[in-house]
Amino acid sequence: MMRGKSRDLPRFSFSLAGLTDLYYLRCMKHVMLFIALIVLISSCSTGKKVEKREGVWEELEFTVDTTKLGDSARAGGIAFRVPKGWVPLEGEMFETLISVAARDTSELGLAPVSAFRREGGGPLLLVSTFSKAVDLGANFIPWAGEVARVYRSQRAEAQFSEAWLSLGGVEALQIMGISESLVHLKIILHADEPVSLDYTVPRAMWADEARAVESSLGSIRKLYP
Repeated sequence: MMRGKSRDLPRFSFSLAGLTDLYYLRCMKHVMLFIALIVLISSCSTGKKVEKREGVWEELEFTVDTTKLGDSARAGGIAFRVPKGWVPLEGEMFETLISVAARDTSELGLAPVSAFRREGGGPLLLVSTFSKAVDLGANFIPWAGEVARVYRSQRAEAQFSEAWLSLGGVEALQIMGISESLVHLKIILHADEPVSLDYTVPRAMWADEARAVESSLGSIRKLYP
């Protein structure tokens, strides 16, 4: 997907963004990093517009290829499936993500729920909630916009596009960024708790993983009591 209404981190600080991107870049040593410079990145979205809702939200439905989907995951009142072949990240690396995230005590701070990496290395999905942002209501749009601003500032070398979407009945802000070496896709969901899905894929692997990522987004559903 990964289309917007319009359509790296050279320094690694002690931030969650820096830590996760450093992990991606280390994995990329095994997938011929320099191929990324000549890989054509297409829009890759096969999402079809359906009836547009009143307001800013553009409702999309996706052609979900279930053969490209793996385990189920949940966070903050939504459920979805991760790309096939992406396995849970556990142990010391995940504990480090939690530890680093805990240093950010602001309303924009992430609380990692789970993380998944592609077998063999490379792509990574971080699933988080914003535990200090509750009952946003109508304030979701300005709040998510501020999250997007901070996210972009942490990846100054990437080119970004944004779109306000409805995914599986859940309002969301999609932020897509492409840098020299990575494709960043962040989805901020207005669920029971605000949820962040951060897909980061080496550009050299994007053509192979794009349909799986799109199918993962197409599987998003709101959980009801």
